[in-house]
Amino acid sequence: MTPPAKHLTIAARPLGWTVAVCIVAFAVVLGLVAAHWPPLLTGDQAADSAAHVDVLAQPWLLAAARAVTTAGSTLVVNVVAAVVAVALLIIRWWRGAVLVVVARLGELASTTAVKDLLARSRPTLLHPVDHGAGYSFPSGHAAGSAAVYGAVVVLILPRAARWARALLLAAGAVLICAVAASRVLLGVHYPSDVAAGAALGLAWVGIAALLVTRFKVTRFRPEGAGT
Repeated sequence: MTPPAKHLTIAARPLGWTVAVCIVAFAVVLGLVAAHWPPLLTGDQAADSAAHVDVLAQPWLLAAARAVTTAGSTLVVNVVAAVVAVALLIIRWWRGAVLVVVARLGELASTTAVKDLLARSRPTLLHPVDHGAGYSFPSGHAAGSAAVYGAVVVLILPRAARWARALLLAAGAVLICAVAASRVLLGVHYPSDVAAGAALGLAWVGIAALLVTRFKVTRFRPEGAGT
């Protein structure tokens, strides 16, 4: 007996607004960074310098930043996405698996393209505590975390008890923000990098959710099979 189809009960209008807001936010920050807008650059550098002083003065803060940033690493994000997608395929929740995969791959492709296009250098500090590979804008850690963990929240949220929904949203937001903050504390990204990364990742969560709620997943039926 075929198990019942699993649908995503997500309102399209809020999703559409979320995608629009995230895309606009990302585009605005991208434009300001590309234009080398002095107030943004000054604020970025001041925030990074202040964070660096705090990290050097408080070893526990450095240890916490290094621990939290691991949750947004490429390896961890990819493993989480793969495990969640496979688990959803096993229970035959195709739409959920597609949502996670599209959110991650779409975000990863966009992040890579923008990094190469903008080619923003990473922060330069006198006594660096960490080093990042590649270009700075947008933050891959922030974008990946927002895309994958955001997708997981979107999948669980409609099925969670009402009292648990606020906690789930808060937990997801705290995790994404913590990963983003850790990148600034470690001196490998500017605040505008992580803000744009988070916006880009969340935009892809919304895009993926809209795609899987708009299009039906049809099962292949061999020619001549009975009804």
